[in-house]
Amino acid sequence: MTTNGRASPHAVSSPERWVISGLTVQAAGVAGAAAYAWIALRHQGIGGHITAATIRLAWHADVHTRTGLAVLAAGAITYAAGSILMARPYLSRPVMLFVAVPVAAVGGMLALGVLVLLVAILLAVLAYDIEIPLDVGRRHDGGAGPDGRRRQP
Repeated sequence: MTTNGRASPHAVSSPERWVISGLTVQAAGVAGAAAYAWIALRHQGIGGHITAATIRLAWHADVHTRTGLAVLAAGAITYAAGSILMARPYLSRPVMLFVAVPVAAVGGMLALGVLVLLVAILLAVLAYDIEIPLDVGRRHDGGAGPDGRRRQP
């Protein structure tokens, strides 16, 4: 980009390179954390089988150890750095680039994690025919009614 015959200091020659390099750095951040989690899951699995209990155990162990927290934090920081690289051609304000973009990237990563958790719960409910009590306020076992008095069976 030129302004009055001079090159603008904020001009970026090829936004595709920034986007591709940002995606590569993001993938490296996610892959590092996923590889650590996979190795921990395989190590804690009995006979090579990964169950829901194994995943809960691995998650609990990863969050409560320094190594696990360091790997998760490094993955989040690397992912945010990749987001900065991707946004560089489109933003010129340093505050937007170095504050808003990383916060939005990590927030989006957390929102995606919650969405994946909800989908996993939904799939488990559908796969195992778990009955969800949708009539939460009503009791069918002779307990107290809405007026607080006990019903006789």
